[in-house]
Amino acid sequence: MRRLWTTFWQLSKTERSGYVLLLALMAAYMGLSWWVPTTHGPDYTVLQPPAASPNDSSGSVTVAGTQADLFPFDINTIDAQGLRQLGLRDRSIEGLLRFRSKGGKVRNLTDFDKLFSLSPAEKDRLRPWLLLPKQTAADSLVHAAETRTERHESKSKVFQQVDINSADSLALLELPGIGPAFAGRIVRYRERLGGFVRLEQLAEVYGVDSARYAALAPLLKTNGLVLQQINPLTAAEADLANHPYIGKVLARRLVAFREQRKGRLSCTDLSLIHGLDAQRLTKLQPYLACEGLQQAY
Repeated sequence: MRRLWTTFWQLSKTERSGYVLLLALMAAYMGLSWWVPTTHGPDYTVLQPPAASPNDSSGSVTVAGTQADLFPFDINTIDAQGLRQLGLRDRSIEGLLRFRSKGGKVRNLTDFDKLFSLSPAEKDRLRPWLLLPKQTAADSLVHAAETRTERHESKSKVFQQVDINSADSLALLELPGIGPAFAGRIVRYRERLGGFVRLEQLAEVYGVDSARYAALAPLLKTNGLVLQQINPLTAAEADLANHPYIGKVLARRLVAFREQRKGRLSCTDLSLIHGLDAQRLTKLQPYLACEGLQQAY
């Protein structure tokens, strides 16, 4: 070391300056290598894979008893065999391929986290190994413009009022905030009820809170006509129990009351049934095919 130091001072001033500059550049390069993110080719940003554990230095993990190989991958182009090597379930693979076949594309981590086909555990395991396409400035502007256009069209779309008594599930699906499950519940409740006499009855459908009712009410209407009536004096107990305003308990009491009053029963006697008070009878009135009930109240 002393010899090198002596030799250094024997050099000319220009040579010494050159060596110092070279050493400074080497130190700067080594310092940058510590924080510059790992890249993979010119078109992808690679998330840094996690450090391998002492028992797993090969990038492999055990998933549900099966060995899975982890490696950097492009989720927009990898085939089914590659996804299977990553340890994905067949159900997840089918969902992801179906998403891509419909034009879906993962542009960033936000898109990746929104994938319904992958479970949270699968996302956590694969996230560090994603190859995400670099978005150019032009791509970002186009994507932002498309998003603004979609939002504008959604807000400016004018919805025609739908008759809740005649609309089928497909017609209800055209309304904002109504999905297949919710549309099915509305139709099934309407069939049990016998038709919506008042629009406020929509709030009786499971899942309709005050906020959802306030959003849907301006888009729906009802003609106030009963689609199907039920005769409490002759209907079977199962048919009575199926009606939302009667239920199993009252249906059983009504049938027992009919048997006690057999041959001398009228609709006006329904008020004598325990639990069938004036308020419930008022709600039931449009759905009862029974003369004389109107005069009782």
